[in-house]
Amino acid sequence: MKQNARQEVFCKEFLIDLIATQAIRAGYSERTARSQGQRLLTNVDILARVKELKSKRVDELELDAYWVLKRLKDISDRSMQAVPVMEYDQAEQCLVETGEYEFDSTGANKVTELIGKHIGMFDPKLNRQLNMTEVQIAKVKAETEFIEERTKLIRGTTKDTGLLDAFLEGRKLYEQNKD
Repeated sequence: MKQNARQEVFCKEFLIDLIATQAIRAGYSERTARSQGQRLLTNVDILARVKELKSKRVDELELDAYWVLKRLKDISDRSMQAVPVMEYDQAEQCLVETGEYEFDSTGANKVTELIGKHIGMFDPKLNRQLNMTEVQIAKVKAETEFIEERTKLIRGTTKDTGLLDAFLEGRKLYEQNKD
């Protein structure tokens, strides 16, 4: 379905700040802008158009995950640099170093967090997936071990004492519970 002119304007305006209540800029009334914006964002055609416009913008700006990570790394490196603390010296009439240094710990922490999120360090779903993978590996190992033992039994390189072991275990339980 094609959007009408006002819906098209909404899609373009939404991309400016990603705030649906700004439907006012697309010509919706101030009184209903909030509900109209939310309603429009549940429309499949509107969402598809917004996605298309975002994709076009990303392509035009030549943005991708590599670009973002490179920028984050540059910002992190810059934030971690020790910058000398400067103080105005009245006698020399200029700024001089105090011998102290500072760095942008807030910026460095935020950038590190964003990079960590990108590579999945803080994703609980990823941790669950890794745990599931470990369980699956253990299961495959157990199945492999079982198949190897069965192969030995079939080839006759190992004697099957399972029945005898089960009988002895049953007899032991019987003797314990007999009293």
